[in-house]
Amino acid sequence: MLKFLTPFILFSLVVFNCVEAAEAPKGLQPQLAISPSRIEISPDEGKSTKSVTVLNLGNTPMRVQVSVQNWDFDHNNNYRPLPPNEQSLDQWLIINPVQLEVPPKGQQTVRMAVRPRAKPEDGEHRAMVFFKQLNGGDEKGVNVRFNVGVPIYAFFGDVKREASLHHVNFNPKSSILEFDITNTGNAYVRPEGYYMLVDGATKESNEGLLSRLSAKSGEVEGVRPLATGKIASKPVFAGERRQLQVSISTEGELPDNYKLVVKADIAGELYEKVYSIAKDK
Repeated sequence: MLKFLTPFILFSLVVFNCVEAAEAPKGLQPQLAISPSRIEISPDEGKSTKSVTVLNLGNTPMRVQVSVQNWDFDHNNNYRPLPPNEQSLDQWLIINPVQLEVPPKGQQTVRMAVRPRAKPEDGEHRAMVFFKQLNGGDEKGVNVRFNVGVPIYAFFGDVKREASLHHVNFNPKSSILEFDITNTGNAYVRPEGYYMLVDGATKESNEGLLSRLSAKSGEVEGVRPLATGKIASKPVFAGERRQLQVSISTEGELPDNYKLVVKADIAGELYEKVYSIAKDK
């Protein structure tokens, strides 16, 4: 919602720090930043405390309010708030402080601890913690307030990351690599890895191309490829089937024939394939 003020426009932007980050309007620079962008609490960490750093990138003091919410994704893979339940992490998080003032170009620490109110079921429990800027910063006549969401995942008991991969398709016209995945475990899964693009005229075998690309670091041995990139996507939660789209970025114009080399870990299993692409003329 836009509220017209005199002489400013109030603009509130929600940003989610979980790959699907929203972008600020062109020309507007975020004044609120959060680190890390995601927190995971493993079973053996139990009652440990986690810290988040709130940074004020602006030139005036910033007031920030912290809140927490249960959530998942809707059928379009967009953020969806959910009501709390006895197994949702939002009911178990202790956050301190929940209101803070951050000096210009300064930072403050917010601490979080998990204290279950019921016996946790095995697997993943999640919450979204929001850091809402209460006072806006004037930028080009626009009063901007950012609301940054940080996903928190806590794992308990016997954690199973298991998945069925139905297919992986590459659309050269849209440069989209799509993973169709069903999560059969009790904790989120997602494809994590790297890709590279090489000239289709290469004499190197597909096996040789795959061997040169590291699925863990993205490092490429030997001849420099046309482009490389990281495979990053939204998670697939337990019991769900999702089509995850990954944008393949190129550096400049590609030749008429090229190859896309993909290596990605999905629930502990390595997916690797070389796609041979011939541009339509």
